[in-house]
Amino acid sequence: MRWLISLAGLLVLLPVSGRTQQPLPPYDLPPEIRIPIEQMKFDRATRIEGRVLYLDTYDEALWIEWTAVHDGDRWHTVPSGRQFVVYPASSDMMAFFKALAKGTVLRMTVQRGPDGKRRALVLEGT
Repeated sequence: MRWLISLAGLLVLLPVSGRTQQPLPPYDLPPEIRIPIEQMKFDRATRIEGRVLYLDTYDEALWIEWTAVHDGDRWHTVPSGRQFVVYPASSDMMAFFKALAKGTVLRMTVQRGPDGKRRALVLEGT
């Protein structure tokens, strides 16, 4: 009877697949995917330029097409097709976003907040 209890305990400890569980190796993404993902993290406050696409239908936020980034010295063009949502820093900023026409070019400083959302900290020229 003891051997049956020991066998049952051993079966509980074995992984379902029959293989030992090992952490997955890090996946190396190709640069054309990895670089845009890293650039769009905005861990630090970053000056960007973008075109208004539309207001988000779920959150109080604005979708933009990212067109340029400032490196501290000059503006650099960003490859087309990079779109993301930007959350306003205040309700006044959201009211400003709501008044913008599609295609309006905005320059702003963006940073990812503790909640993971990209926030427009400062709008330039407003």
